[in-house]
Amino acid sequence: VGNKSDLQQAREVPTEEARMFAENNGLLFLETSALDSTNVELAFQTVLKEILTKVSKQRQSSSRTNAITLGGAQAGQERGPGEKRACCISL
Repeated sequence: VGNKSDLQQAREVPTEEARMFAENNGLLFLETSALDSTNVELAFQTVLKEILTKVSKQRQSSSRTNAITLGGAQAGQERGPGEKRACCISL
């Protein structure tokens, strides 16, 4: 999201160049102006929709998984002799 789209005379990056950069890097592109409220609400709505879409896709893919792996061991793998199972994770 680029702000201050109302200041065309101070623009340092052409719109088309910014749009192509976003497209080539898998990013969203939107120009806003807080001064005159151009696309401000649309920017929030667009970002929230993208977040919702990604979270929904993650939930769908994780619901298809039969096991959840925490720590280093994967489902179906046995621990070696004397190897302890972690009970906590530091974040």
